[in-house]
Amino acid sequence: MPFAIGIDVGTTNTKAALFGLPSCNPIHIERMPSPRIIAGDNTDYDIRALVRGIMDMLSSCVASAGEYAREIEFVSIASVGESGVLVRSDGTYSDKSIFWYDNRGESYAEEAISSGYSSTLYRITGIPTHSNSTLFKILWMREHGANLQGATWLTMADFVAWLLSGQLAQDRTLASRTSAYDVLNDRMSVEILDHYGLPRQLFAPLEESGASRGRVRSKVSQRTGLPKECMVCVSGHDHMSGAAVCNLRVGTEALNSTGTSEGLLLLNARPSLTDSSMERQITNGRYVETSLFTSYASVPSAGLSFEWSLKTLGYEPDDYYKESLPKLYESYLEGEFDDTRVLFVPHLRGSGPPYRDAGSRALFYGMRDATDRDELVFATHSGTTMEFARLCDCMTDGKGLGEDVCVKVIGPAARNPLWMQLKADLLGIPFVACDVVEAVSRGAVIVAARKNGIDVDPQFSTTAYQPSPERHDILDAGLHESYIPLCDSIARFERHHID
Repeated sequence: MPFAIGIDVGTTNTKAALFGLPSCNPIHIERMPSPRIIAGDNTDYDIRALVRGIMDMLSSCVASAGEYAREIEFVSIASVGESGVLVRSDGTYSDKSIFWYDNRGESYAEEAISSGYSSTLYRITGIPTHSNSTLFKILWMREHGANLQGATWLTMADFVAWLLSGQLAQDRTLASRTSAYDVLNDRMSVEILDHYGLPRQLFAPLEESGASRGRVRSKVSQRTGLPKECMVCVSGHDHMSGAAVCNLRVGTEALNSTGTSEGLLLLNARPSLTDSSMERQITNGRYVETSLFTSYASVPSAGLSFEWSLKTLGYEPDDYYKESLPKLYESYLEGEFDDTRVLFVPHLRGSGPPYRDAGSRALFYGMRDATDRDELVFATHSGTTMEFARLCDCMTDGKGLGEDVCVKVIGPAARNPLWMQLKADLLGIPFVACDVVEAVSRGAVIVAARKNGIDVDPQFSTTAYQPSPERHDILDAGLHESYIPLCDSIARFERHHID
């Protein structure tokens, strides 16, 4: 029986999983908290610890295959988009990597906006100007002593692939997140590199998602037990890899990828580089199938909101999901929260579209002395859902996704019936939970297998959530009469009272 290993370098956790082929079912899963170094407002990956952890997890996956370890055909990697590592010509690399949501590049983003260069950036890259972008991280690093001459920037997945195979290359879906990639002409933009005085060889050659990066290095084989013939591949950006799991269809389906953050992904024949798209901060990019483009937008805090609220309100997560959540779901279906006035604005890491602001703050509003923690947790669910609804409205320019569109959901939301039903009810369209264990790492395996002619036949269960017209009316009124006015009031307050 052939096997493959998928790696997912994420925000909260980094995972490696052994999958059987052709089913792509997980056989063994390893995970660790993504190692980080926090200094004040700055957050970095601890790259040395990350490398050690990935090697250990690969070793554990190989050990779990036992005598069949020689049948591990490839390792495929997906990752977050905007973080990366500088690799030097002598084979050394930087010890730290700025987290994707870290806003150290804010001053460079603000300068691009104030000078008007942000319009040029969007016309070329299809990426809204934002402090999270790779480009502005690199400019901050250069100003703070990083030597870029002779170095190569590798996004996290490309960096891990280089560690395993020795090949310097850049996946197109990840290049799309750099704010230096010419999305229409499929190349790194000389215009942008020259504008900022960056070396033209800073970025590695482009490679298609799933393509082989060569065999594992001998020292990696010795360290982990991976067979010497094992291929190394990169599937690309984590949300794109997750979309591949669900066989997302152009025009009739959208992907809601949930995790620490939450994104909405649509597939298109061409990118949208209009002024309207720029104003709505739609992120364009390449898909894992290179003939297709993606439009994508995200909110910074989704699963993070639940993690934070359960911890803050004193719930034990296991007990909550096994006991409290089913009761809360039933209470919602029975109408017990129809007249709640408690609102939660999930800006724990800033706001998403239509008004991105990394400095925006979260808020509970409407509490009284009778408010209990179940009502606060329900507000966490409804507030996160309303933030997502604003994201959808922004992406579609107020037109909505369409009555014939189905939204496929992967990640934590797929296992949270209350969250799923709220989404369906508020947007008024079906949402389908795709019960895919380790969707990103599994998607990484599927993308690489298909690219290299290896048969796969992934199977997973789905649960459809149909909208209720009655509940839609209640939630839609709450969105437009309470949530949006509250968010607008917060934005006005923050502009005048918070630095």
